[in-house]
Amino acid sequence: MKNKNIKQIKVWDLPIRIFHWALLVLILAALLSGFFAPEWWLNYHIWIGYVIIGLVIFRLIWGFFGSSYSRFVSFIFSPKILLEHIKGINSNQPIYFLGHNPLGALMVFALLFVISAIIISGLINLGGIENQGPFAFLIDYATGFIAGKWHIFLAYLLIIMIFLHILGVIFESKISRISLVRAMINGKKPNLANLDNKIAIGLIKPQILPTISIMAIFAIIFIGGYFLLSRQAPSGFILMEVNEDFQSECADCHELYSPSLLPASSWEKMMNELDNHFGEDASLDIETTKNIAAYLRKYSAENWDSEASNNFMIVDNKAPYKISETPFWKERHKNIDENLFKTKPVKGKGNCSACHADAELGYFHDKNIKFRNKPVK
Repeated sequence: MKNKNIKQIKVWDLPIRIFHWALLVLILAALLSGFFAPEWWLNYHIWIGYVIIGLVIFRLIWGFFGSSYSRFVSFIFSPKILLEHIKGINSNQPIYFLGHNPLGALMVFALLFVISAIIISGLINLGGIENQGPFAFLIDYATGFIAGKWHIFLAYLLIIMIFLHILGVIFESKISRISLVRAMINGKKPNLANLDNKIAIGLIKPQILPTISIMAIFAIIFIGGYFLLSRQAPSGFILMEVNEDFQSECADCHELYSPSLLPASSWEKMMNELDNHFGEDASLDIETTKNIAAYLRKYSAENWDSEASNNFMIVDNKAPYKISETPFWKERHKNIDENLFKTKPVKGKGNCSACHADAELGYFHDKNIKFRNKPVK
């Protein structure tokens, strides 16, 4: 504002300004890590999400215990005021609000709602698809898959809303000739309404102690609940019994593959063709063959509910028991440098445990990928 005689009033308190810029940085980090980072960055994406949860909880609490213009009550407007505000914009004579204007207030509530929905869908997706997080014991793969679709849709919606928010800030800054960005940095806006100072800034002061107390309660509940629920066995995995024939005979030539990586029909076909097992004769006596075949059927992909089992059930009809020929394997490894599979630590596409530390268990958590996309000599 060019008129230096107009007094600047502190509108935005320090906590609300820190919240605003911290949320902006973390949302950008979440979007970048979610859309562009490799799979093994999932843990970073998750922890960014947990920090965002803390920020959203703080904002909800601060909406009741913060200073005047941070409280929700200060920017809940009637439809009449909203319409008057829109008419003022159309006539190029907008009503001046020291705090949030009606359209800005709607965006604040909408952003908090969408961000909360993204967090919830993300936790459900994490539990159902990755079998991790506080809901891993409760959510099945199908539910997690649907939640993942919503998670991505809401992320795109959030991007659109952020874009509209930025346009709104630019537009309002232009028509009012007040830098709203600067106001959110130093907390000050001009008292254009020439209100009495006490009326302008309000008489409501922030209540720090109740805010800290409630935040502490939420932190205890969240952290305690997280560790308690995370210790529950994931719903999609099976604790397999030990089969000595399976371990001794199969591990004699190659690593042990989790039975969850192929459907029962593929394992059955493999066990019926041991005389031509990938170009070699791996025939076993009848009893041993039956024992291993029964074990593979018992723990085949149909009996699990993990990301791997649900996707590896779809096989290539020309190579029904070759895991690296399944559509899911090809899709997940399409961006991997072919030279990686030729290096000594890996020694081929069939050596899952060379890159996946938990391959034998059938987990295949993204965080346990070891070599990633760089050839290792």
